Amino acid sequence: MLILCRSEIILESQHPEGLQQIQYLEDQSRHHKETWIEEAVKIPPKFLTKLHNLTLNEGQLAHFECRLEPVNDSSLRVEWFRNGKSLPVGHRYRPFHDFGYVALNILSVVPEDTGTYTCRAVNTMGSAEIQATLTCSGKSAIMSETQHPEGLQKIQMLEDYSRYNREVFQEELTSQAPIFTKAPQNVEIKEGQRVHFECRLIPVGDPKLKVEWYHNGRPVKQGTRFVRTFNFGYVALDIMYAYPEDSGTYTCKAVNTLGEAVTSATLKCISKSSLILESQQPESLEKIQQLEDMSRHQRTSYIEEATTQAPVFTQPMKNLQLMENKSAHFECRLIPVGDTKLKVEWFHNGVAIMPASRVTLTHDFGFVALDLAYVKPEDSGTYTCKATNELGQAVCSATLAVR
Repeated sequence: MLILCRSEIILESQHPEGLQQIQYLEDQSRHHKETWIEEAVKIPPKFLTKLHNLTLNEGQLAHFECRLEPVNDSSLRVEWFRNGKSLPVGHRYRPFHDFGYVALNILSVVPEDTGTYTCRAVNTMGSAEIQATLTCSGKSAIMSETQHPEGLQKIQMLEDYSRYNREVFQEELTSQAPIFTKAPQNVEIKEGQRVHFECRLIPVGDPKLKVEWYHNGRPVKQGTRFVRTFNFGYVALDIMYAYPEDSGTYTCKAVNTLGEAVTSATLKCISKSSLILESQQPESLEKIQQLEDMSRHQRTSYIEEATTQAPVFTQPMKNLQLMENKSAHFECRLIPVGDTKLKVEWFHNGVAIMPASRVTLTHDFGFVALDLAYVKPEDSGTYTCKATNELGQAVCSATLAVR
């Protein structure tokens, strides 16, 4: 092995032209980037345009606008005044200032808005003001009389509906006492069938004619089974489902100012008790009763045993230290598992915790948990879980520290 000393190692470039080109390429001074520094021009504010005076009616929109320089002065402040006082704060007053454009909008003006409005611009170099007046006429000051009587007269003539007369035919009242031209017929039916009585009556067009039905001298009962019809001289009574107690005499009575008329018919309803209800096939009835006997299909009943143990926490909760807006989760294990009368409650520093949008409570088969979303410093403290049943109670606690 041959070892050379440092004095024998060649350190000078053997290609001067190449070294010169490399140094030229590595020279960062060739790439100069021009830097523009924007200089803020400091001049006093000056309004380039004037505000226009406004005369409006109550409820209209008031709009003031003007132009202002300098445009890019960050220290420039624009204020509005009415009669020398700052504008009140409210949704009706909407000032605007952007890139030299200044405006003020007043929504739904009222007579109290009348006055002199001043726009004042202030910066470090000075200030400037410009003024305009607003006159708002109240509704009582608005002229409501017509300025063109001839035109109003023509409009009233066009809107006069009395030009279009419609003939009214007055119906003549019938001056005749009621008369039944057709009497109802007697009916005999079986229980459950429909009953129909009908008759004809004159006069037909008497608006004061009143028709009533009676059963054995008493008004027919009101209900869904009884349907009355009286239409243009046609009178009818329908009983949708007849019972034996509906049997008797049915009377139709028509009354007007000149008299009355009466017609009657009888109803006989045969009761179902006179029908044969006993089975004519005893053997078949016995087989049907056997098939319908539900006692053949007995279902085994399971009686849940009552838990005879006081609650015990088998796994305690852990203390938590969290940053603000993190989620907190407390959990523990509890027995007995199947006790239906076991009640679980949560407390924060002795105050009961109720379910909410940030609070989630869980109790499922011995698993008990409390979840808090995006905790806050005021959530810090002691959290206690209390389990209670008929035989006793148990308590488990943990602390939460929010930084």
